[in-house]
This record gives sequence, C-alpha cells and structure tokens, in this order.
Amino acid sequence: MSKIKELLNDDKTVLVFDIDGVLALLEFGEYNHFGLLTDEEWNKGCETNNYYTEDKVSKKMQNFISKKNKNNIYIISKVNNENEVFHKKDYANKYYGILKENIYLVRKNSEKVDAINEIRSKHMDIEDYQIVMIDDTVNILTEIEEKTNYSTAHISSFLDI
Repeated sequence: MSKIKELLNDDKTVLVFDIDGVLALLEFGEYNHFGLLTDEEWNKGCETNNYYTEDKVSKKMQNFISKKNKNNIYIISKVNNENEVFHKKDYANKYYGILKENIYLVRKNSEKVDAINEIRSKHMDIEDYQIVMIDDTVNILTEIEEKTNYSTAHISSFLDI
C-alpha cells in the first residue's frame, strides 16, 4: 500500500515542488492549457508578460504549503529565459511563501536530479525517502525514481489530500 500521502503530511518530510502544472495552474491559453505553441513564442511573451500571476495560484496547494515548515519546502522548475527566472522566483515567494534561497531553476529537466541532490546535502538528518519530488510530468518523476532513492509524488496525489 502506498505511503505517499503519509510522507506528504509528515512535518519532517522535505517537499520539492515543480511550478508549472503543480504550483501554477496550467491555464496559460484562452481555451487551452498553454496557448503558446513554441519555446520561441514563450520566450518572446516572457519579455513583455508575467504569466505567473495570482490567478494561477492553486488555493489547495497554497493552503497545504502554508501549514508546512518553510525550511523544508523547495522548488525545482525548468525555465527558458531570464525573465521567467525572475517571474517564477517572485511568484513562489509572494504567493506560497517559499524562501528564495530554496528555489532552484534549471534549464533542462534532466538537471532536476542534480538540483534535488543539492537539496539533499542540506538535510542530512533525514532518510532519502523523506525527500519527495512533486511534479506533473511522469518522465521527470521516473528519472528521479531511477537515479536516486528519493520519493516521488504526482500532483494527482493532492486531489484527495
């Protein structure tokens, strides 16, 4: 039987969240989840727009995180440009209270393993399984599972929490 929800609710657990589709509702298009079809369109849009606004906040996730020890809450999220770096850091800090020094932004999803290993080095007093990567992309979760001993949770685990 899965113990994922036990881990998510345990105050000792270090929780590592993605942003897009996890802490930011993936509602960027008018009638679609994204709207901008290419990285070039996204990068150009980020030059003049901040897509990470209050309307993208998940109230359920905001409430969940508000009850947690902020020293045990981290972000690892992929970014494509420097504007997105600024927007995501501001968003996570302003709407979720996540410490800016706990926000790791990577250029490739494959770099998430290195980032979570760095987070691990700051929490040597717990077991590997007590570090949980929370993402909406199964490939990322599988890579974490295959290359580390950390736990993984799909965002869908929060539907019933």
